[in-house]
Amino acid sequence: MMIKPVNAGLLGMLLIFTLMAGCAGLYQNPEPPRVSITAVELVEMGILEQRYHLKLRVQNPNNFDFVVKGVQFEITLNGQSFVSGVSRNTVSIPRLGSAVLDLEAVSTLAGLARQFMEMTENKTPIARYGITGKVHLAQPAMSLPFHEAGEIKLPWLEGR
Repeated sequence: MMIKPVNAGLLGMLLIFTLMAGCAGLYQNPEPPRVSITAVELVEMGILEQRYHLKLRVQNPNNFDFVVKGVQFEITLNGQSFVSGVSRNTVSIPRLGSAVLDLEAVSTLAGLARQFMEMTENKTPIARYGITGKVHLAQPAMSLPFHEAGEIKLPWLEGR
């Protein structure tokens, strides 16, 4: 019985496809990152626009490292848009680890006034916030959505 030699090109292609299928399985259905606000600082107060410096902690719950190549987000207060922003800062986040991103966000005077009026009218010392957006990854080229919500205490509204 004579064994025919295998075409090296065919064998190479088969090996590449097998490796690609294995890598694709590694990134299927990655868990979205957990994103929390760690700091908000007013940088510039203009007549029509306000600029803020934000720090967001991004936690990677996946069992693989990923490189964030950009973020887009919106923060709401009491169900209404407060600030939004985008960033193309790059940061590497290790598997099951976290990193802090420095970002810029903007709000409008109308939005800021609406928030202030609602908080003083309701006289509640608690504000509900939410942060929604997407983390854009370098490899694999994909976006992972995120949403987190919580409450913050506003001590200056207590007892009003």
